[in-house]
Amino acid sequence: MNAVRLAIAASIFFMFCNFSFAQTTSFEEFQRKVNEGVAEIAKYQEVLQNPDVRVQYQAVQYMLKTNDPALQRIAKEHALFSTNPVLRNSAIKAIFDSGQNVRLVVTSTGEKSLDVLGWLRRIDGTHDGNIGSVIFKVGEARENCWVQYRNSCHFQLAGNSVLFKHEGNNSSYAAQSSLDLGNDGILRGVIFTKNGEARLSIDLKE
Repeated sequence: MNAVRLAIAASIFFMFCNFSFAQTTSFEEFQRKVNEGVAEIAKYQEVLQNPDVRVQYQAVQYMLKTNDPALQRIAKEHALFSTNPVLRNSAIKAIFDSGQNVRLVVTSTGEKSLDVLGWLRRIDGTHDGNIGSVIFKVGEARENCWVQYRNSCHFQLAGNSVLFKHEGNNSSYAAQSSLDLGNDGILRGVIFTKNGEARLSIDLKE
């Protein structure tokens, strides 16, 4: 939970200290603003610590749908770092349901990865010959499935794992992977294309 506390501390400045040090008339004024920020964040934290997981889930969903990046970060880290598998599952679903884009990061594991890097370039991603990435739109939510192409699941949630499937006009655009959520809030797995494989990760905290 240390990461959460750091996020909370950082958010105090970005969310509530909407003035620069040059504009601060006194240390007392600065301290007052900080205290107001702490009190405001504490309200959200109190809801997130509710023993009812359903309340926590609804709070996470609400915070993810706000336009405040600090609140979004706190909500993501609270749920993703939870020891409760139900809340972790709910966190993944809430993040995908929020409609935010996700970044797929591909890391080469050798010669077999050349085809995956080629696939990445074909779908408008970039790479340096070893590591690359592409931004994906999650797609329309349908229960535990998020659709983007040909009415099939692009991302599908199964417990604390996510199944990724990409289709195209021909097999050179096809790829699939099964990713598991780690304790650091990152989905990790192996991505397979027609003639290749590589490591794949999606950082849900982004």
